[in-house]
Amino acid sequence: MDSRKARILGENLAHYKRIQENGSVNLITLHTVDGQKFGIGNAAAIQLLLSVAITELERQLHTARFGDIPERLKESREYKAAKELEQALNDTRFNPERFAEALPYFHKTLEQTFFRVMKACITGMAKREPDRIDGRNRAAYEMCRMLAPMLEETCLPFI
Repeated sequence: MDSRKARILGENLAHYKRIQENGSVNLITLHTVDGQKFGIGNAAAIQLLLSVAITELERQLHTARFGDIPERLKESREYKAAKELEQALNDTRFNPERFAEALPYFHKTLEQTFFRVMKACITGMAKREPDRIDGRNRAAYEMCRMLAPMLEETCLPFI
């Protein structure tokens, strides 16, 4: 863990969140390498840019605290599939109930494999250190901690 970098990133993140929440930014100036300056004064564009900056600072802070994704994982097909699912989940129109409605149309063996994945996700989250869980995931973490003992005792056979 790079505690100095994490502290600086945490401070920057808090600052960006504060200015986003209070709407105090009315101009963002971009400086090009050739010395030109361009300003963005549109309130919606500024909010979007701040949102992107906050997301990136959160990612950098997480990396500074816990390290980067191991290369062996980053190159795996499972990680690539998880990243594709991440993109789908990031769409505000993603409907979890409709996703669940689609599961019975999977091949039955793959439906069982999907539940093995969900079981692994739940038990994996339950095993995380509490300091690696932020406020947005606290309720899910607590739910996983309650479900994990039952799931660990239950086998999903290959049929």
